[in-house]
Amino acid sequence: MNAPAPEKTDHPKEKRVILSPERKKLLNIVLILASSSIVVCLLLVTGAFAFGKTSENRILSHISVASINVGGMDKLGATEAIQKKFDALIASGLSVELFHEPAKIDLAPSVSADPDLVYPLLDVDVNALVEEAYKTGRTDSQVASFFAPLWYATLGKKEIPANVALAETKLTEAIHSAYPNAESPGSPTDFAITKNGSDWDVTVTEAVSGSTIDLQSAWNTLEKDADDLTISPLKLELVERGALISKEEAETLIPKVKDALAHGPYALTFTNEDHQASAFPVSVENLMLWLEPSMNKDGKPELTLDASAMGDLLAEIHTKIDIAPHDAVFATDGNRVTDFEPSREGIRVDDDALIASLVAAFESGTKEVAISAERSEPGITTASSNDYGINELLGTGTSNYGNSPSNRIKNIQHGAAKLNGLLVAPGETLSLIEKLQPFTVEDGYLPELVIKGDEIKPEVGGGLCQIGTTTFRASMNSGLDIAERRNHSLVVSYYNDPSNNNPGTDATIYDPAPDFKVKNDTSAYILLTTNVDTKTHGLTFSFWGTSDGREGSYTPPKVLSWTGYGAPITKETDTLAPGKKNCQAAHPGASTIFTYNIKKPDGTITSREFPSTYRSLPQICLVGKELSAPPAQPVDPNAEAIPLE
Repeated sequence: MNAPAPEKTDHPKEKRVILSPERKKLLNIVLILASSSIVVCLLLVTGAFAFGKTSENRILSHISVASINVGGMDKLGATEAIQKKFDALIASGLSVELFHEPAKIDLAPSVSADPDLVYPLLDVDVNALVEEAYKTGRTDSQVASFFAPLWYATLGKKEIPANVALAETKLTEAIHSAYPNAESPGSPTDFAITKNGSDWDVTVTEAVSGSTIDLQSAWNTLEKDADDLTISPLKLELVERGALISKEEAETLIPKVKDALAHGPYALTFTNEDHQASAFPVSVENLMLWLEPSMNKDGKPELTLDASAMGDLLAEIHTKIDIAPHDAVFATDGNRVTDFEPSREGIRVDDDALIASLVAAFESGTKEVAISAERSEPGITTASSNDYGINELLGTGTSNYGNSPSNRIKNIQHGAAKLNGLLVAPGETLSLIEKLQPFTVEDGYLPELVIKGDEIKPEVGGGLCQIGTTTFRASMNSGLDIAERRNHSLVVSYYNDPSNNNPGTDATIYDPAPDFKVKNDTSAYILLTTNVDTKTHGLTFSFWGTSDGREGSYTPPKVLSWTGYGAPITKETDTLAPGKKNCQAAHPGASTIFTYNIKKPDGTITSREFPSTYRSLPQICLVGKELSAPPAQPVDPNAEAIPLE
């Protein structure tokens, strides 16, 4: 008989696992760490969210600009803090020292009736610094931007330098004015030539070493030192200037000097396209003053001519021969282009080529030397002017220069004339500095009187910011890409916006910087036309082209804050009659902002904010020194009286 089968069950017997005390302890630790990590993560996320909310419109913590802690500030607060420190730097001036002789350089030396000529010798783009500080920690990565506020609130830190720009040319003038006798010009190796019957006696005078202030090293030190908008006294040093060519090397050129004089005199000739000939004589007497020894690029002695000594002759040649290229100019009527003025080829004498040709004639014995002139085609030729597709108005900008001094008005007219008819190719960036230069009296600009220290001096450049401002507004109303723009350093009524008479939509230009640049980001050529209304003092600039459907506009500028300009400053001078005053008006400081909008054909709108910061400037007056009475002279009782008629 078989034994009965075992009973089946639906619940098999459980197998119990018994942990040792050590393993239980380890498991508890793991559970605690996991729980703690979750809590920490939750705290981090919660903290990041909270910090993100509180810093939504503010600069993140522990971010500094020029050693100013701007963390937690909004853009306006940071702007005012940086501007205040920069204004204090300008007001304190620059202390310099050369051979233990201290001097003070005024960093805001210019005071003028024309605000375009009022500028500091150090410049800072405050708005760009604030924008960099605000964008720190805000990236395209959503995760990084989410945790950035918490990072900068705990461990993160960033210091943004001021990146001070130097007006090196003006600083150089100020340094030389402070130490007028410090530099020794020395003298180069040169020829001493005298006439001896039908021959010439030629000897070589040895160079005398000179010395000059090492300004490049000074600028490098100053730029680095000013990163925190404070400057230590700047120590200047002299460096020696040696001879470019030795006496012995120059003496090998004496035979060539005698040949040059023996084959003279010479004539420089030029024949224009109308077959009209011009001749410019070069006498032996002039050559005796112009010939100089030099070294060529291979390090060998060569005979050449001193271009600076030839200045009068070269100026005469340029005046009679040079012709600026002239583009075909588009005429407009209402909103259409109607006609074209013909183009003209440009001609300019090449000074280096002229001198090289004259030197070559010394050996060949050629007495007539053809002047080499470079010919340049205009950007827009008459033949191709109709091919650019310029047929409609894209946008217009206006400004008013009422109550401007006469020279400023003439400069505005001259600058506007140079821009009228300017064509900008697709993808090309228009630079106003490039198109308006050279800023010289010879070119047609006129000077204004400027107060520098305790002197009044003429300076060229008034009215240029009126040109920049009008071009800026025309560019925005045309929907073009603004590549470079800086506001003027002062609030000036000339540049207040026509919409609400507030400052904020101006653009300054000053050679060599800052510049105003606009990029033609359309697919067609654009044309700039300018109009100066001498009756209403209105300036109107217009861009023409082929519209791609975009619309440009900007909001009326809003003043965020004003700052006072302080007490007047008076300086005595010998350049004015006793008691006579010459004053610069006071200018309050301000922070402003407006938005530039471009509406695309598909209806999308791109916006860009343009903040502007203006420094305050007190009224500054020069007053002529009063003449003191001469000291009384003792009376000689034995002196003979002179009868009065």
